[in-house]
Amino acid sequence: MTILKIAKGAIGLCASIVLLMGCLKEDYPSTELFTWKAKVDVTDKAVLSVNVENGAGASGAEGSSKVVDNNINTKFLINPYRNDFYMQLTFPQPQQVASYTLTSGDDAPSRDPKDWKFSASTDGNTWVDLDVKTGQSFADRKMTKTFSFKNKEAYRYYRISISAIGSGSLFQLSEWRIIEVPEELQ
Repeated sequence: MTILKIAKGAIGLCASIVLLMGCLKEDYPSTELFTWKAKVDVTDKAVLSVNVENGAGASGAEGSSKVVDNNINTKFLINPYRNDFYMQLTFPQPQQVASYTLTSGDDAPSRDPKDWKFSASTDGNTWVDLDVKTGQSFADRKMTKTFSFKNKEAYRYYRISISAIGSGSLFQLSEWRIIEVPEELQ
């Protein structure tokens, strides 16, 4: 009987050790938490420039600064729209971007971007097209759409060239944000 009690105790002890060892098992990568990379909006790290500005200037009520202010209740508006129009973000350090968002303005869908290319450059002179869209539309006002693509390079300059709008001579956009996406998440 004593041997049976000792055996049951030993089995219980072994089961407890196995359970504890299982609880101590690390299910996470062995890297430091602060070295992990995730999708991050990096728009605020850059300086915006445009080749066509609102009549009231960049800081006007509908000036270019509104397109990167992280507020969908403001917008950038130009009149007249030109099909060579672009917006550019310049970073102090290269960023690996593989996603961007566009948010439609608050009024006429005819003012929304329809055709564009999203390009990148290391020197601001030679550009690589990362994403090209045609025939796009926004079903609602203040609607944010995300566009993702493969990109394994870090660039200092990102540009969106809007070659067509819905119709008419006015262009509007509430927000343009760009997202850093590490290669391992693409």
